[in-house]
Amino acid sequence: MFYITIAFALIYLLLFPGFGKFPGMFGWTSAGQWEREVETANNTYNRVFRDYAASSVEELAVNQEAIKVGQRLFGNNCAICHGSDAKGSKGFPNLTDTDWLYGGSADNIKTTITNGRNGAMPPMIGAIGGEQGAKDVAAYVLSLSGRQGSGNAEAGKAKFMVCGGCHGMDGKGNQAIGAPNLTDDTWLYGNTEAHIIEAISKGRGGVMPAFKEQLSPEKIHVIAAYVYSLSNN
Repeated sequence: MFYITIAFALIYLLLFPGFGKFPGMFGWTSAGQWEREVETANNTYNRVFRDYAASSVEELAVNQEAIKVGQRLFGNNCAICHGSDAKGSKGFPNLTDTDWLYGGSADNIKTTITNGRNGAMPPMIGAIGGEQGAKDVAAYVLSLSGRQGSGNAEAGKAKFMVCGGCHGMDGKGNQAIGAPNLTDDTWLYGNTEAHIIEAISKGRGGVMPAFKEQLSPEKIHVIAAYVYSLSNN
């Protein structure tokens, strides 16, 4: 047994690295092994994603296997901001409801994931008459969803004209530019009067990075199907 062990060790050191800088006759490395395994996995999964790409987002949204894959991709790439449950947090949209800044169609969702979004609301306090103007506009904005603020809502309505260029004169927003609907009582940065006054006074800025460099179009397609399913099934 002793000699068998010695023979095995010598053969091993001849075939594999382990003796100084000698790489072994097989040229094996752990990095090379890992790269081959990754390549094999990629080839396998790429076929799966190509098959998924042949179906529409709407079709994949009811395909439970595709949704499981999309959920895992979402967890690895999107959950850090939107949460593992996709319900978001302050400044990060809830993806499970029907309130969409840039539209909730399959194409809109894919465009958002692919190219990212860059939303900015400028500080408006100078254009609406200072702190009192901000309180008045906040009162008017609150009234659009049936609530009451401490300012003068009628005065705020007149001052809201400077906001209508983005949010619309009816306050229902504009998905083409990501301007939120102010009438549905759904708030990205908080729903209190103080939150709204802060947004009017200081502005807001939100950036979602583009994923077209990190993810293939096929993977984006599957993530879009998962996100679409959250508010459509």
